[in-house]
Parts: sequence; structure tokens; C-alpha cells
Amino acid sequence: MNLPRVSDLPLIADVAIDLPGRDSYTYRVPETLAGTLKPGDCVGVPFGPRRLRGFVITIERREPPTGFTIRDIVSHQPEVRLPPHLLRLIAWGARYYRCSLGEFLAGAVPAPVREGAAPERLVLVAKVTSFSGTLSKRQQAVWNALPDAPTLLSEACRVAATTRATLDKLAEAGAVTITDDQQVREIRLEARQERHAHTDEQQVAIDTVAQALDAGRSQPFLLHGVTGSGKTLVYLDLAARVIAAGKQVLLLLPEIALTPQLAARVRNRFERVAVLHSGFTDGERADQWRKVAAGQIDLVVGTRSALFAPFPRPGLIIVDEEHEQSYKQESVPRYHARDLAIVYAGQLGIPVLLGSATPSLESVHNARQGRYRVLSLKNRPLGGKLPAPILIDMREECHAQKRTATICRELLTRLKQVKENGEQAIVLLNRRGWSPVVSCQSCGHTLSCTSCDISLTYHRGAEKVKCHYCGTEGPMPRKCPACSQPTLSTFGLGTEQLATQLAAEVPGLSVLRVDADTVAERQGHAKLFQAFSSGAADCLVGTQMVAKGLDFPRVTLVGIVAADRGLSLPDFRAAERTFQLVAQVAGRAGRGERPGTVVVQAFDTEAPALRCAVDHMPKTFVDAELKLREQYGYPPYAGLIRFLWSGESAANVQLVALKHGELLTRVADGCVILGPNPAAVAFLKDQHRWHALIKAGSRGTAQAFLDRVDAAGGLKKEKGVHVAIDVDPYQTS
Repeated sequence: MNLPRVSDLPLIADVAIDLPGRDSYTYRVPETLAGTLKPGDCVGVPFGPRRLRGFVITIERREPPTGFTIRDIVSHQPEVRLPPHLLRLIAWGARYYRCSLGEFLAGAVPAPVREGAAPERLVLVAKVTSFSGTLSKRQQAVWNALPDAPTLLSEACRVAATTRATLDKLAEAGAVTITDDQQVREIRLEARQERHAHTDEQQVAIDTVAQALDAGRSQPFLLHGVTGSGKTLVYLDLAARVIAAGKQVLLLLPEIALTPQLAARVRNRFERVAVLHSGFTDGERADQWRKVAAGQIDLVVGTRSALFAPFPRPGLIIVDEEHEQSYKQESVPRYHARDLAIVYAGQLGIPVLLGSATPSLESVHNARQGRYRVLSLKNRPLGGKLPAPILIDMREECHAQKRTATICRELLTRLKQVKENGEQAIVLLNRRGWSPVVSCQSCGHTLSCTSCDISLTYHRGAEKVKCHYCGTEGPMPRKCPACSQPTLSTFGLGTEQLATQLAAEVPGLSVLRVDADTVAERQGHAKLFQAFSSGAADCLVGTQMVAKGLDFPRVTLVGIVAADRGLSLPDFRAAERTFQLVAQVAGRAGRGERPGTVVVQAFDTEAPALRCAVDHMPKTFVDAELKLREQYGYPPYAGLIRFLWSGESAANVQLVALKHGELLTRVADGCVILGPNPAAVAFLKDQHRWHALIKAGSRGTAQAFLDRVDAAGGLKKEKGVHVAIDVDPYQTS
């Protein structure tokens, strides 16, 4: 029997497509692509009647599989190519987090990149300040109204109350220039200048990580530094060493809100910097990604998905605020960027630096077990002190004020002092809107979302009620929909109401509000923080967006309203999150030359999480909380998996969940199965929901459990019911 020569066999590619189930599908490579197509390339392929995009995983000449007709790859995007080390990470992540390779790739590579989006051509108008020609009276008025800096055409027309035609005439006269610009239009804050040399603690941290860099050694480091201790300076000095060696640096942040200030400091040190997050236009995101892939960028600042920036030669990964839960993705692929960064650094053989003033209990445990090396920054530079705490018992405050008090007298008094002294304040309330509850005083009916088991939040400015889960909204009703009486009242406090109350209670106090409603517009975070930094307001009121990472030297007062609110949530991490939130936002005060104060309002003032946070006793809190976690079998002493069943029919969801629960119980083999039972929010976005939580002895044991589920045939698909698997979940209720 004569076997065909390899050179005579067709060129076959395995392509990962954004579909659940299989990791890849087989396609024939046209001979026109034979010399150019490589693993990691983005291609277009036929799939049934559709054309889909995917990524080439393998390519080789081999016998085609039998039993079906192989179709050809139909298109190729050579400018979208993932390096081999990134493909290896994504393959690991798809296996660990239990989704298909194509699903993970779709989550790792932004859709605008896969779809070949091009940067929008932005038309800019610039005033020629040296112009001395003659203009008509109307033209002169328009010219006078134009900003001195280059401005988008639409903004120039709005500011000068004019039209494109008038601006064209000004351009003909030489009074303005009108040009196309394809650069990323990003608001850039002015960087705060470093005012000190390295402290001894900073130098030790830099030198220690530098040793691992020089040795080419993979090593996780935990940079545990109090708020304002100069962690960013450590990041930047290490980045400079990596860039000087011809490699690239990835700096991850948990939220978009933190990028403007840090990006400003990064750009103050380095020229070839890219910012990657979802706040840019499709074209801007695709253009930045392609520059990174081409080796034109030395340092990327970005949120969790920036972990997959296609660097040719990554040399260092930094995860700032490593404790933040927003590093965990809540949709497919359900990865945790911090955890995956540690795996990535190990695969690459490079250091990874985790930074936080309030490290996660998982990271503290890893450090105590010797898996991470701890670098400590216990002091603020120039002798700055941590803010002095004042804990207010709101039960006593309500009694003293003879009413249901929402703002304590101490906070109002100190806000008045801030105003008088020309200083600034930050006040945190982790709840947006005017009031979270609207109820009828006649019949007791509460306005609830028709698509979720959630009460509607009243937004006074828009005169609407909204669901903060699914986005459903409508006008605020004049009468109760249940009894038709005009007796609807609002209950509870949100940031919108708090900002209004503070402005009314403190004469002359100017307030800026930062929450999901005020930053919804493009680059809304940057605009508000730029305004506050420039002194446009005395007080910044916001949700957790204002709690971490921000550096405003004039802030001397921080207020925390309803600090104990999160402790009542049905979540084993509730105490940890409360401790971290209070400690982090308190650290925004006193970062300049003036000392800071933090006023904490709570009803449960004896809660250990609050006491330890305001009294700066992190070890006391961590030791006690780790003991509880070990006692009850929760991370870091266990591996968790959450199964979530959802569908339009409550009966079908329950039936499938219980049926699948039987299989999970059969293969438990020592794992604890909690459920299946209705989820805490049992109806969300028109979907009924059941869930089960699996507690295993370790993460490895949890993976072995999932392998047994697969070996037993897996959780069979049932019509009308979707099953989600969340490994290492952060949402457990």
C-alpha cells in the first residue's frame, strides 16, 4: 500500500469559533493562503448558512477527516495574529474555566479587532491665534468663541453656535485650520509630580523584583503598601527597567475610573503607552490593539481584558488593587484576571507584582504559605500619617437629632471646615440614585421591576424609576399602581440625594457626583476627575468608584455613609469587602501635606470589619476572618464551583436543576453539594434561576470534580434551560 506523500496532502486548519461545546472545527486552507496563514491568525469561515470569525489553532498537511465535507476558509485578517504565548494562556484558561477555546478567544480579543474596525476620522478645528486678517462681524464673533486648543468639529460648532459652512469660510481666510485626525481622542489629566526620592522601603521592593527580572525568574510578589505609600512609583521604576531591556509591561487596573490618573503618571515617564478598556470607540480600541501587536507600545494600562494584549515580548505583569472583585468576569469566559496573570507569568518565566493596601485573603494566605514573596510599604513618604478615624453610631445620632438621620453632624461640621480652609472632601455611599425604594403608604405596595425580583430605584433628576439589574425604566408614577392612591413615598438614600443634601446643608459647598449615571457619557470618569482635580468642586460624592486608587492632594476629609450596609449581604466575602472598601476610601484623605480625617457612619459600630478598618488593624481582621473561612470551608481553604440554571419557565428550570443535581451528587466523592435551590435573586432579566454551590477541598479537587461530571456524560442540554458553570465564583448567592 502506497501512502501519499505529506506534500500531496491537503492543508488542514483547526479553527476555534465563538460557540460552546467543541474547541475547534476543521477547515481546508486554500492554496492561496498556504504560505501566509499561521496559528493565531483571525480567519472567516462558513458555519452552516452563516459566516463566522475564528482563530487558527493548528495548521498542517494531513488526511482530511471522513464522514463530512470539509469547507474552505474564506477570508484572512493577517493584521490580527495572536502570539504563541498568548494562545497557550488562552488554551489553559478555557480548560480551567470550562468553556470552549473559541468562547475564550472571543472574550480575549475585542470584537472591533476581530471585525477589523478602523479608527474614525475625527475632524478637528484649531484656531490660528496669530491670524491678523479681516473678518466679518459674525465671523469675528465665531472666531472669538472658539477654544484655543484643537477641538472636535461638533464641539466647535456647539461652543461657537455656528455651522460647518462658517468654519470652512474661516479656514479659507486662514483664521482656523480644519484637519482629519485618526489618533485616539482621550482626555489626559495632568500628572502629579513626584516630590521625593525613593524611601528605603520602596528601594528594597524595587531591588527585590529587579533581581527576579535580571535572573529571568518567574516569581509572584505581593506589594502590600498602606494607602499613599507610593506603590505606583515602584511600578514605574520597575517598568523602566523592563522597557530598557527591550521588553513590554502590562499594568492592570480593576476599573476604568482609575485609568485617567494612572495613565497620566505613566505617560509622564514613558512615550509609547496604550490604554486599553471598553470606554473607547471601536476604531480606537482596534487601532490600539494593532499597535501593541506590532511592537509599537512599551506599556499597556488597562482593565482585566488588557491581560490579553498581544505583546511580542512581555517582561513584567503588574496587577494593581489585586483584591478587587471586578477582576472577575461574570460572563463567558468567567476568568479572574489576577489569577490568570499569575499563570501567565509562570508560563512566560517572568515576575508578576500584585499590589494592594488591603490584599485579598487568598493572596495573604498564599503569601503565608510561601507561594508569594511579600514586599511591605508600611509608611507614607515624607512622614505623612494615615487619616484619623471618627466612628459615628447612627443609632445615637438619630436619637440626638430626634429624626431618622442620614448625615451626622460631625461630617457636616467638618465639611464646613473643608470649605473654609480651601480643602477638598470625598464622601462615599455605595448606592446610586435618589432612593432605592418607592412604596405606597396606603397599601404598602413597593414598585418592583417586572423582569427581576428587584425593587425599582427612584432617580429624581430624570424623574424616573429604574432597575439597576436589567436597565428597565419608566416615569415615576403619580399614583400607586396597586391602589391608585397618590401616596407613593421614597425610602432610603442614594448618591443623588446625598449630593443634594450636602450642598443644601453646607453653605457654598460645590459638589460633584461620580456614579454610573454621571459617568455614562464617553470618558465621563476622566472629565469629572479632571474637574475635581482642577478645583471645580469642594466635595466629590460617589459610589465605590471613588474608593480606591485616586490621588487628590487637597483632600483632607473622607466621609463614609452607611459603611455597614454591605455586611448584611448573603455572601461569605461580605466582611472582607466591607473592610477593604472602608480602608481604601479612608486612604484617599491626607495624601498631601495636610493631615486627613475620616468620618465613618454606621449602625453596627461594633462590627469587626469596621473596627479593624478605621483603627488600622488589618492583621487582626485577616487572622479572624481566615479562621472563620477555614472553619466553614471557604476559600482560600476550599475550591468553589457554582452551577446556575436559567430559563423563561420556572417549572422547567427547577426540573432540570434537580435532574442535574442528581448527577452532581453521584460524582461528589467527598465534595459538598449545596443545592440545587432557587438563587437569591430567583428572577432576573426575565429568567427564572436556580443554582448549586460545590465546595471542594482545593482548586485541584474542584477541577477533578468537573472532570468526573464530564466523564459521567456532562450536564445534558435541555430545551429552554441554560446552564452556566462558574469556577472560583465571586457571586455565590
